[in-house]
Amino acid sequence: MPAHATAVVLGLLVLFLTGLPVFGEEPAPPSEPPAEWPWASYGLPPTTNPAALPLNRTDWAYEYHNGMLQQKLSNPSLIFLGDSITMMWRTQSGFEGGTPVWHQYYAPLNAANFGLSGDTTATLLWRLTEGGDLEGLHPRVVVLLIGINNLLGVRGAHTPEQVAEGITTIVNYLKVKLPDTRLLLLGIFPCWESPQHPARELVRQTNALIAPLEDRKQVWYLDLGPRFLEPDGTISKVKLRDLLHLSEVGYQIWASAMHPYLLDLLNNQGQGELWDARGPHLTAP
Repeated sequence: MPAHATAVVLGLLVLFLTGLPVFGEEPAPPSEPPAEWPWASYGLPPTTNPAALPLNRTDWAYEYHNGMLQQKLSNPSLIFLGDSITMMWRTQSGFEGGTPVWHQYYAPLNAANFGLSGDTTATLLWRLTEGGDLEGLHPRVVVLLIGINNLLGVRGAHTPEQVAEGITTIVNYLKVKLPDTRLLLLGIFPCWESPQHPARELVRQTNALIAPLEDRKQVWYLDLGPRFLEPDGTISKVKLRDLLHLSEVGYQIWASAMHPYLLDLLNNQGQGELWDARGPHLTAP
């Protein structure tokens, strides 16, 4: 392999393994919608936004599909959708995850974890539609956390506006696919140590755009981001083990902060003082 090609491959490998952002990239250009993709049958309008176009992955099918089928057998009442931050509720690849927290909070609730490392809004959209992840399932609540990989440029850098449209597309699909299910949409979690890191502002902008998706009929929004910050706005590896993915402490923070809201939705509530007491950006107090 030529030297320059080797360097490119090694660089991409480092990005994949470390999750480092590619902030020098230009935003991904508009793409043509898949020629045969049945937008109307999914209740969605066509778009050229790459963050809202279904994108298939070939690196997940066997292992993930088998695990998903096993979880489907339990007919879960609660489903988590997302990327590696969701996936690592269970320990993965030798990294500390949130398995003890999962067993404490969510195993008793008949929950299923459909998180997949590396997912973006586009690849999650494909899994939900063409991939059939939710076929035959009727959960009472779905928890959705997605978008950080878009902002970090894992599959091409996307702007907050593009990511927000991608999340909106997923939300709109879920509302049609699961009309009797309540969707708890989470704001993207903050990452990297410094409050001045460019990713922090991208996350803030995206969350501001998706918060209005809450209608308190099918969709509720909750921003847990401040729970992961130190008083000076920095992030500690005690909570985010690599300043992106959560430690067991981080998963405990996530679970305990979200739990009263989740139980409220599982009990067919979703109104009242609990929700009214959220902060100005719909943050958990």
